[in-house]
Amino acid sequence: MKKRIMAAGMMLFASTVMAQEKAYVYVSNGDSGTVTAYTLDKAQRQLKPLGEYPTGLKSMPMAVSSDKKTLYVSVRSQPYHVSAWHIQADGTLSHFADTPLPEAMAYLALDKSGRFLLSSSYGGDLFSVNRIASDGKVESAPVQVVHTGKRAHSIQTDPSNQFLFVPLLGADQLLQYRFDSHSGKVTPNTPSFVNIQREAATGPRHFVFAPQRDEQGAQNMYLLTEMAGNISRLTLNQDGTMTEHEATPSLDPAIARNMQRGEARPLTGDDDLPKSAKPRLWQADIHITPNGRFLYSTERTSSNITAFRVSPVDGRLTLINSTKTETQPRGFAIDNSGRYLIESGQKSTQVALYSIDQNTGKLSLIERVPTGKGANWVTIVE
Repeated sequence: MKKRIMAAGMMLFASTVMAQEKAYVYVSNGDSGTVTAYTLDKAQRQLKPLGEYPTGLKSMPMAVSSDKKTLYVSVRSQPYHVSAWHIQADGTLSHFADTPLPEAMAYLALDKSGRFLLSSSYGGDLFSVNRIASDGKVESAPVQVVHTGKRAHSIQTDPSNQFLFVPLLGADQLLQYRFDSHSGKVTPNTPSFVNIQREAATGPRHFVFAPQRDEQGAQNMYLLTEMAGNISRLTLNQDGTMTEHEATPSLDPAIARNMQRGEARPLTGDDDLPKSAKPRLWQADIHITPNGRFLYSTERTSSNITAFRVSPVDGRLTLINSTKTETQPRGFAIDNSGRYLIESGQKSTQVALYSIDQNTGKLSLIERVPTGKGANWVTIVE
């Protein structure tokens, strides 16, 4: 009997280890109108293609349900909607629902309870909160649609799920709300925004919370500014408001000195800006490792991904280095082990798999694998 129990325990342990060594990766391809799926085999250090799925032209931001069984894809071509896909046990996808959204949504996230889909619109100057039904389908009638200032970009709740934040790229502000996790409704906090404006036109875009508090007890947020080339560190106050601290340059100085401050892209298209004396700064995405030790951001014009060390004492950032990556890098993701980073480029038909040095935070390219056109968002499910 004891031998059978031990054998069963060993089998369970082995299956758990195998599961930890495998993840599924999804890349949305805006120009192809598809999502490509891969298996991340951590033992073999490989991305293995699983398939490509037609999701709709300008398929861009994605989010995953809290039970890891549903992938949500924002389709930014008309009719604007979110496409829901079952994630099968082998990582393949099966479409089961489309739900209208009030605008072309530039960012998707779920609240920490997993019961509400949060979406923000860059072109529509608004965000929406939609309830998610028990079967994973997004309900069509929004709980709330909130009109914001100019160019709402990303949207997330804080780790406690009591507060919600939305950066306004066109107003240099971070909007602050109280979030009711039972109803899904928001109310403006007091004050209702923080100015992110050390100089004109900073363009606050994406942000990430540190996974744990620093040694001083502060909950840090890192906010990437699209045009200024900085990462602002803010700390969360007990009342759900934010206090801004230092801004850290987010590119190697040798690269940044040959560039100029960026400009918000016209709604007609990313490439519809007049020529400039120097290349314009144009930052995109930001993520932090699960242990909170290293943070990374992408800059599209120079096609670099930059690594930072995060101080455990006060959350301050220290530049490690910038790494040339896929052309016009847009989105990337880090696996749960913090050992792998996968990055896409909007003007590349490949995604790059990197290993993260656990001591230095530096990236080492492992391989590149084909994907669709206009790759812009990466999501890992494990």
